[in-house]
Amino acid sequence: MKGKRIIALLLALSMAFAMVACGNSANNAGGNAGNGGNSGEGENVSGGTVKIGLVTAVTGSNSLVGEEAQEGAQLAVEEINAAGGVNGQQLEIVVTDEVDNLEMSVLATQELLADDEIMGIIGSMYSTYNIAAMPSVAEYGMPYLAMGSSSGVANEKNPYTWQDRPLDTAQGAVLADYVVNTLGCSKPAIMHSTQSTFQSLADQTIAALQEQGLEIPSSSIFAFPEDESNYSPYISQVMDGDFDCLIALANQAPSAVICQQVQAAGLTSDMMPLVGSTSFCSNVCITNAGDAANGWYSISDWCPGGSNDVAAAFEEAYTTKYPERTISDLAAVCVYDAVYILAEAMKIAGTNTDREAINNAMEQVEFQGAISYFKYNEDHSFATALTVTQNIDGVPTAIEAVSYR
Repeated sequence: MKGKRIIALLLALSMAFAMVACGNSANNAGGNAGNGGNSGEGENVSGGTVKIGLVTAVTGSNSLVGEEAQEGAQLAVEEINAAGGVNGQQLEIVVTDEVDNLEMSVLATQELLADDEIMGIIGSMYSTYNIAAMPSVAEYGMPYLAMGSSSGVANEKNPYTWQDRPLDTAQGAVLADYVVNTLGCSKPAIMHSTQSTFQSLADQTIAALQEQGLEIPSSSIFAFPEDESNYSPYISQVMDGDFDCLIALANQAPSAVICQQVQAAGLTSDMMPLVGSTSFCSNVCITNAGDAANGWYSISDWCPGGSNDVAAAFEEAYTTKYPERTISDLAAVCVYDAVYILAEAMKIAGTNTDREAINNAMEQVEFQGAISYFKYNEDHSFATALTVTQNIDGVPTAIEAVSYR
């Protein structure tokens, strides 16, 4: 481990990461399935803390997402610690700052990997960042929960990488089915970011639409770079074309701009259904887009309040603890569930010090989370359901839950 400690020292000297320790509170919101489950028969430990790393944006353009991720982690830590902790120890979250770019995200992950006290890492919300960090994750043999939803993460077949969000393969299939069989559309236009997550989602959606019997010519597809800010040319082509639905796939910040520019162009949900990826029902999108987000459908990982008792309990606990948040958002609930997954794996393994045993125990994790019921799948993803939502009067409203496994 000498070489790894040298790496850690060099990283510490070269970067000014924000290190945040989520405190241990006696306040327990209760009602979480992660408190139950197997306890394991490994080591008997007591006192001290067991540490989980969190890679998120503490500073930079994605800092709102980072704030919500830390809040979700904090809430889970307080609940777990109030219920007795993990194998007799209190849980602690250590945060490193990925700022808003891939290189910093990888360095933030490597800093946590080089810390011998970290027993699991919750990675970035962005699949591209996850994939870039995964070789280092494999090198160190660290259980790593990627918060991105791209099937590209699963396709890497990294034995130490897991996902708690529904993959884009499921999102594409559910989106296509809803557009065709519920909304009755036959000529959708598809706008999508070329960022890897959304390129993958676009590919999956197009394939699923074709399986539904639709022809999707290249003239129906409008791809734009992730850093695009002017969507008017794409929107004009959609309005001038013979389309009966707009499908838009993008991250949270671009989704808000798309909503605004769609509204400014005079395209409304009365003219054709407006259907977005999960970002379009996010708090970031709705807050920034204002009433321009109203009417948009979304095939979502998460709708505030969810569709099960654990989700409802999370929503109440989160908005009570953070009253400035009138509703929860995706980053908070994904990280919240991820903390519970790692804690459950430690309980099953019966150890807080053996990364390999904890990683092996991930295959036995099964419980009701806030996002969905979690159950091991050979692609290393746990989620089993998605939610169809529509933004109504500034609030994302669940229409139906769709189980895909």
